[in-house]
Amino acid sequence: MDSNWLEDLVALVESETLTQAAENRNITQPAFTRRIQALEAYLGADVIDRSRRPARPTPAISRHIEDIRALARGLHRLRNDLQVWESEQQRLVIAAQHAISVAHLPDVVSHIRKAMPSMTIRMNSANWDECYAMLMTGQAMVMFGYETDARFVSVNHDMLEKQLFREDRLIPVCSPGTFNPGHERLNIVSYPTDGFLGQIMQNQILPRVSERFRVSVACELALTPAALQLALQGLGVAWLPVGMVQSHMDSGSLQDLSDTLGDYRMDVVMLRVRATRPDFAETAWSHLLNAASI
Repeated sequence: MDSNWLEDLVALVESETLTQAAENRNITQPAFTRRIQALEAYLGADVIDRSRRPARPTPAISRHIEDIRALARGLHRLRNDLQVWESEQQRLVIAAQHAISVAHLPDVVSHIRKAMPSMTIRMNSANWDECYAMLMTGQAMVMFGYETDARFVSVNHDMLEKQLFREDRLIPVCSPGTFNPGHERLNIVSYPTDGFLGQIMQNQILPRVSERFRVSVACELALTPAALQLALQGLGVAWLPVGMVQSHMDSGSLQDLSDTLGDYRMDVVMLRVRATRPDFAETAWSHLLNAASI
């Protein structure tokens, strides 16, 4: 069982709406709803009475809220004790968005391992909201995420430290022969609109592309590695980070359509919580900053 679920339930009971509960948990409302649905699937029962407006916790959840709080406190203490043990083992836990894990972190992990061979590195790949939750709950020491003009990471500098890691671009690519600029119809591989890349597609990229082409979504999926494979197989045009597709463009298996369809800048940023941490974590942070230029 995910320990976040207990804290989600507490937030749900203490908030007036799902949106407010999500804000209190520092995640988006769609992400919070998905977590509640996952909890309901695990329990095999509803925790929200959706017949009410606004939706509220079921009476059973409200009756047991003190038990839920006690469980959450107990798990929090256990997690803190485990994190102390983890820090003594020189284990660096990184949370990163899926695309960053593929496009940027392999060489970073290799760099740190060479500099600190006694340290173990654990890399968790998830969406932006889940990575941020891992960072804020102490499940990750460092987070890598994308920052754009449309989604600027506002940081409370008393709580968090943010550093620019690398610049990246979301570019349209396809296998040779897939794209014909003379055709009206444009087949694309896209992303769900409740996710980070899906929002960029919907709000920044597709309005511009739709002025010239009749866009047809051949497939919609959440993970960039899968979108890459579909682009390689000629299913359509996919917008992917440069770091993920550069080797394929160099080999000629993918072509860059930025000149025709445009690209979108995304910065990779590193975040960590300002707190007392073991010496190895400080050293690792310095090596991460140095790895940005690799």
